[in-house]
Amino acid sequence: MTLETIRWVFFDLGCTLIDESAAMRDAHGQLVRALAQSGVETSETDIEDALAPAWKAFEPSPIVHVLAQLTGSREGARSALKQISYDKSLDAPYAETQSLLAALSGRFNLGVIANQSMGTEARLRSYGLFDYFKVCLASAEEGVAKPDPALFHRAMERTGCAPENALMVGDRIDNDVRPAKLLGWRTIRILQGHGRHQSPRDDDDKADHTVATLDEIGDLLAP
Repeated sequence: MTLETIRWVFFDLGCTLIDESAAMRDAHGQLVRALAQSGVETSETDIEDALAPAWKAFEPSPIVHVLAQLTGSREGARSALKQISYDKSLDAPYAETQSLLAALSGRFNLGVIANQSMGTEARLRSYGLFDYFKVCLASAEEGVAKPDPALFHRAMERTGCAPENALMVGDRIDNDVRPAKLLGWRTIRILQGHGRHQSPRDDDDKADHTVATLDEIGDLLAP
């Protein structure tokens, strides 16, 4: 990757810098119990296995799609979802997150562009990560969510960053790679979380680089 023009590196959070797997397992366990109360027998493994093709098909809401199949209707899916809560306290940075941010923060301006519930800044502070970032745009606080390009435009407006100076790092083709590329940004895709099941549909879906670990991002961006 040519780095001469990169000035800002923007990160997604969930399944990019933050490991959501424990919270996801907990949520799936809640769903199994909620579905059992309505006579639908399934397992956490069944839900996880069904999510893979839903993600591969770029379903707008993979979990709603899977639950609609299990319950027979989208209404049944929404009813099941209302009975669970996502425990953000189970989220935690990946082991490599802090060392990567520390290494990059001396050479690039770092920012966050993420679809997150309220309280993103407080969570980043609790992880000891907030001070690495010069700007944090989270969907709940901004009132707009990826893949809406408005969130990316706001990042450029607030930082004064031109498209040719921006790099987006994320796990999802639809939410991270495609909208950034359509604006002329560079992109790195990391194969973590459910987003790893997605495959590019056209050239705009293809990241400039695809990596398996955060350490590989450090290697790509090394001086």
